[in-house]
Amino acid sequence: MISSELVDQTCLEVDGYTEDRMMAEFDTFFKEQPSICDFITELTSESSLRIQELSLFLSYMVFKTVKMGQPSTLGTITSESIEAAYRESESWIDRINQEGDRAQVPEDPEPHLIQYVISELNQPLEDGKLLEDEEKGEVFFVLKTVISSLTRSPLGQTN
Repeated sequence: MISSELVDQTCLEVDGYTEDRMMAEFDTFFKEQPSICDFITELTSESSLRIQELSLFLSYMVFKTVKMGQPSTLGTITSESIEAAYRESESWIDRINQEGDRAQVPEDPEPHLIQYVISELNQPLEDGKLLEDEEKGEVFFVLKTVISSLTRSPLGQTN
């Protein structure tokens, strides 16, 4: 499990990046996890640019945090692994939706990463505006899938 301290450490490190360093980091992310990047691009293709960018950025932050916490075990995630995580995320959200107000949110194996995503979704964007609930839900679903893909057992991954 990723600790809240590791999430905080990642945020502090990335906050100190120059624009050039951030571009280099994104290049590394795209090269090391092309299936995840393709998944995000495809799933958000009809969304606004801010949703696409936020989804990619938060996915990078999750990738960076997992990589810092598990540098020797993080392999390239396969599209099959992402599809399995997608189905898990759908099921997870369906359970919450079916139960409505009495829903007990199923425990997630990576609560600190989920909390980080929720916290970021509730912050104003660079333009000072907050995301609409529907936009938050869309980004959350993408990130829930990315988190599951990056933190599940190494089955379906290549090193």
